[in-house]
Amino acid sequence: MNVHVSHAAMTQEGLPSRERLREKLQIGPWLEKRQAFQLGKDALHCELYEYDVAAPTVLFLPGIGTYSELYAEMLGKLSERGFNVVAIDLPGHGYSGGPRGLYTVEQVNFAVSMVLDHLQQRFTGPFSIFGYSIGALLGVAAAEQDERIEAVLCGTLLLPDIAPDFLHEMGWQWTHASAFFFPYMKAPLRLFVDFKMLLASHPAGEEINRDPLVVFDYPLKTLSSAFSCHCNVLKQRYPFKSAIIHGDRDEVLPLAYTKRVVEQCEHPFELLVMEQTGHMVPWLRTDKLVDIAAKWLLNNL
Repeated sequence: MNVHVSHAAMTQEGLPSRERLREKLQIGPWLEKRQAFQLGKDALHCELYEYDVAAPTVLFLPGIGTYSELYAEMLGKLSERGFNVVAIDLPGHGYSGGPRGLYTVEQVNFAVSMVLDHLQQRFTGPFSIFGYSIGALLGVAAAEQDERIEAVLCGTLLLPDIAPDFLHEMGWQWTHASAFFFPYMKAPLRLFVDFKMLLASHPAGEEINRDPLVVFDYPLKTLSSAFSCHCNVLKQRYPFKSAIIHGDRDEVLPLAYTKRVVEQCEHPFELLVMEQTGHMVPWLRTDKLVDIAAKWLLNNL
């Protein structure tokens, strides 16, 4: 694949709101270490925290609505544990190009393979993928399609073939049917994730809820693609190693759901439980999450 690389357009630089958000997140020192670049004709935005040419490389896929910069502390600290970490702003998210919030699972698969094509020219170590929340589903889907990914780490994992409850199943069916007729009609993100509530205890919670780069309204086409994604790990084993990190107090997905996923998947997933922890671990339990992720990745690459 011929990959076009360009300088990243950091469109929010210098804005007072951007500086307030970065200050509340305390990510200034980490952002100084990142190398931002864009790939492809649609300007897919990536952020690299480099460790060593021969070190393992971890691709990171953010959670719903969010983008790489918000995870800078976690990404930087994970890199310091011995990894090249490359975070991807999904199409239509963060600093990436494309209509806001619009992507399909197939487009994300293509984007991940494009990033791997580029990184293979620079790094010689093994590749893995770390997806948080909806990024975990996308990470599993990408790993099924690209054999270069040797390990998959999930920050929770929602598989549409295993609905958490009847309401989720009915909601997904409605979304899929509605998207057929109205693919670009938008649904508010707060129907799925309430950032204000989940980040109420974080100093940056209010700023994130006002961040213009966060996607707060999703085209039904995106939601339909994600929530109708049929991952083959349910019925097939793959060469990649895999694990799910899940907080025992998760407000979005109960731990019991992940235990069902592990039991029903033909592909083996190791379950790593974080005690006294909710869903927003990248911001509220950063050091603990990095420690668990780093140890598992080092043992499985």
